[in-house]
Amino acid sequence: MRALQVEAFGDPKSLRVSELPERAPGKGEIKLRMAGVGIGFFDGLLVKGEYQIKPPLPFVPGSSIAGVVEEVGEGVKHLQVGDHVAGFALLGGLAEKITVNGMSCFAIPKSIPLVDAANFFVAYATGLYGLRECGRLQAGETVLVLGGSGTTGSTAIEIAKAMGARVIAAASTEAKRERCKQAGADVTVDSSSDDWRSQVKAVMGRGVNVIYDPVGGDFTEAALRLMAPGGRHLVVGFVTGISKIPSNLLLLKRCAIMGVNWGGETMENPAIVPPVIQQLVEWTVAGKLKTAPDHVYRLEQAGAAFESIFNRSSSGKIVITP
Repeated sequence: MRALQVEAFGDPKSLRVSELPERAPGKGEIKLRMAGVGIGFFDGLLVKGEYQIKPPLPFVPGSSIAGVVEEVGEGVKHLQVGDHVAGFALLGGLAEKITVNGMSCFAIPKSIPLVDAANFFVAYATGLYGLRECGRLQAGETVLVLGGSGTTGSTAIEIAKAMGARVIAAASTEAKRERCKQAGADVTVDSSSDDWRSQVKAVMGRGVNVIYDPVGGDFTEAALRLMAPGGRHLVVGFVTGISKIPSNLLLLKRCAIMGVNWGGETMENPAIVPPVIQQLVEWTVAGKLKTAPDHVYRLEQAGAAFESIFNRSSSGKIVITP
């Protein structure tokens, strides 16, 4: 089978397609014929060797997956050959076939295109888990989404709107702010401007209730100062670096900072996964989420796909079709 194998940590642009053997599913496993892999900053950091964990070399990247069940191993009862599934595999997705634990995959309606479902298990699931379980977002509250035009930000905007929130999205260019509006943002602000916080203040009332922050760096403290009493600041990532936050702000603002680690939570508490994925499926079928990818790349174009993430030239959701 064709796959992208990382032989040495480095620039994702150097990735090349290799021929690797398929593996038959063992007990509790399934084999998928891959249809799409949603990629993001996390996957790129793994390829570069800059994530908190470093997979043993060589490895095939790709974690947020969607495909068709081709084989079912012993003991798998909830899936059968021909099912369309969305799933999670820490590694292995960027290949024509993948053999994974069956419990990490869930059947989805065949009315949902598989390329749309390729972002369910990381970007969308992180957004729903973060805003609902961690942020306790309520209808009518105001959410500030930093980095609103990327995969993580745009999916969070969609979910916040599905939950009945008012959304302020921050992005650095007019084109990216337009992408935030397409995702459903009520208001957009120019995060490249020195007065971006003033732009938020002009529309936020007493303050924002929830901050969805995949950006980090200096933006974290600046956004935290916009918080309403009782607000929740959700730390999702650190695209611009890890921030240093004055702890007195938490006291003065009477607010909380919470880390959103969907992957870690699913390993500790697998029972949380089904209701999250089921909600995403229901909202997709109802038309409340705009799950179609903005950019689709072939396996041979994976280097360009990752480059668009790291140079921040892309907006919206990215899927690679093995």
